[in-house]
Amino acid sequence: MSNTLVGKLTMPKVSTENSKTAAPRPADSRGSILGIWRLGKVIHQGETAELAYAQPADATGSPRWDYVVRRGIGENAIESLRQIQQFTACAQEVFHPNLIAVLDASESGTAPFLVMPRLDALTMHEHLNQQPRKPLPVGLWLVRQVAQALEAMHASGWVHGDVKPMNVMVGATGHVTLIDLGFAERVHCSPKRLFRGTPEYAAPETMTDKMVSLPASDIFSLGRILWQWLTRVEAASDLLLSPVAELVETMISPRPSDRPTAAHVTRQLLRLEIESLGCHIEPDKRRRRAA
Repeated sequence: MSNTLVGKLTMPKVSTENSKTAAPRPADSRGSILGIWRLGKVIHQGETAELAYAQPADATGSPRWDYVVRRGIGENAIESLRQIQQFTACAQEVFHPNLIAVLDASESGTAPFLVMPRLDALTMHEHLNQQPRKPLPVGLWLVRQVAQALEAMHASGWVHGDVKPMNVMVGATGHVTLIDLGFAERVHCSPKRLFRGTPEYAAPETMTDKMVSLPASDIFSLGRILWQWLTRVEAASDLLLSPVAELVETMISPRPSDRPTAAHVTRQLLRLEIESLGCHIEPDKRRRRAA
């Protein structure tokens, strides 16, 4: 992407310092039983949640670990439980191919948990920072799938609350899944918690003490992701990047009311995807004709 186009986009400066202390690591749970599930290798641990591979408890000796259990951990049991509840409630109401599903859940007892399908995928963060640069239409296609998931959430009255590359999984075939609904809130709800999102991708209004959950806040976060893709894709010319940069500018508008809806973003990304794909295909056709 040219410096000229990058200069058109003034991204808000935010602090990314994290003052939270890590939760104490619980004892190794590998092999233990939780509900009807046997826990396997721990794959991630945060302040309030731990993720581990899982299999049905009666699958003794099976080498397959096709599920992931998220269970609450840490000293803040109330926040851990709240995230499990919000994650489950949202997943029970919103079904979409690009949104993570919940297969089982329990909010009772001392160990609340939920179960998801295991995804054979890399995070979008890894694709942006560790994988080879992709053609522009591929980057647009991946972001469009996130927009489709948000469109479904917003239509059902939910806001994701933490849209970022680490919360987007990209499979080997390019299928995208938006994950981690722990910060999901009802639209126009006043969250009963301090800010818990990711400052680098958070909309300005989410960092005020009078915040309410707005679909436009998710759009801002998605706009920052799309801006990152603009700097990491291969395009035939800057003429193809200009309309994408213009879309990003509207998505990261300071005023929530000036940002487009998820449905509009989906339509625009599809249009730009088709247009840029045509430009990538046409040069090959011309070369074949000349030969």
